[in-house]
Amino acid sequence: MSKKLEANGLWESSRMMLPQHKERIIQHRTQFHTHAKPLIHEDEWEIIAQNLEMSLNYTLQAAIEVFNEWGNRYVHGIVTSVSTFQKKIKIEMDNGFEWIDFDQLVSVKLDQGGVYDEADF
Repeated sequence: MSKKLEANGLWESSRMMLPQHKERIIQHRTQFHTHAKPLIHEDEWEIIAQNLEMSLNYTLQAAIEVFNEWGNRYVHGIVTSVSTFQKKIKIEMDNGFEWIDFDQLVSVKLDQGGVYDEADF
């Protein structure tokens, strides 16, 4: 039997590579891999809203996961304002404050207590 028909012989025996293939391989190696924003279920939006409200009303420290194409980042602080018109929340941190869009939220967890804590699951 021919060696081309054994194991990976078909690919090993043909060493031809088109210039387009080479360009695509180089482009793939140099390109950073971006991530798509996850779809958030309605139940998770409810938990996010409840935790934001708890942080706002009771000045509780919250860990907010914010979507980013290159990797999500975490913001730790207290929610001081919620703007439903602009669809943003204001987070007060040790070194200032930051406005975060609702569309960029992935999760909100309270550092202490709260409606749903990781220990509940």
